[in-house]
Amino acid sequence: MTGTQQSDLPQLATPSDAVVHSIEWLFEPAWRGERVMARLRDGRVTLTDQRGEPASDEVANEAAEVLESSLDAEEALVDGVWTNMPFVGEGSAARHLAEAIAEEGLTDEVPDPIENEPRRAFVAIDLVELDGQPLHDVPLMERRRLLASVVDENVRVRVSPAVRVPIHNWLIAWRSAGFDRYVAKHVNSRYTPGEMSDEWLLLSTAETRGPNPITRLFWPSRGKKRLHIEDDGNPRVDPQASEQPERDEP
Repeated sequence: MTGTQQSDLPQLATPSDAVVHSIEWLFEPAWRGERVMARLRDGRVTLTDQRGEPASDEVANEAAEVLESSLDAEEALVDGVWTNMPFVGEGSAARHLAEAIAEEGLTDEVPDPIENEPRRAFVAIDLVELDGQPLHDVPLMERRRLLASVVDENVRVRVSPAVRVPIHNWLIAWRSAGFDRYVAKHVNSRYTPGEMSDEWLLLSTAETRGPNPITRLFWPSRGKKRLHIEDDGNPRVDPQASEQPERDEP
C-alpha cells in the first residue's frame, strides 16, 4: 500500500488497431504472465496483482526473493510481469521439447513452449515510485531512465526492451519468440494507476500487409477505418480503409 493506503494498481494499455508511424512512440513486447506491482521497502519486497490484491503465495515468495537482491533503492514501486517468456525463445529447451512432442505424434500440433517451462523471471516495465516520491507526472522516457538505474538486471530480473520505428524486424523477432501482442507508448506519457491510457496502445504482432513498408505492418481491417498516428501528433483516419473492397487471398 502507498502512504494513503490506496492499492498499488498498474496502468493499462488500450486495445487498438492503430497505425503508429511516429518517432515519438516507443514499442515494447507485451509479456504473457502475471502483471504484478513490486513494492520495495526496508529491504523487503511485497507484491500485489493487477487488482491490487496480494499476489499468490507462489508468486509473492519466489518473485520477492529474486527482486530483493536486484533493486537498488531505499524504496521503489515497480510495475512488471512475472513470466516464463524469457526462457522459451528460439533455441530454448522448452521450445525443443515442444517440437519433439509433436514429432513423436503425441499431439496434433506443436504445444505452446510456455507449458513446458517452469522457470519464471520478473520483467520490469515501469517505475511508479522512487524513494517515497510518486513518478506519475514524470514522462515515460525519464521513468525508463530511472528504472534502468534501479534494476540490477540478471537472468531472472530484466527491464523490458523498448524500440522506435521502424519495427518490422522487431515484430518478426517478437512473433518468433511467442509474443502475439506489443505495446506502443508515447515517450511523454504519464502514469495513471488503475486507469486505461490512450497513450499506451495494445497492438497485434500478426503479419499484415499494406502498400508500403510502414503500413504493411498494419493492414487495415476490411470495411473499417483505421487510426494513423503521425509525427505531428495529430491522429488521422485512413480515408481508403472504409472503402476497401473484399477480396480473396492470393
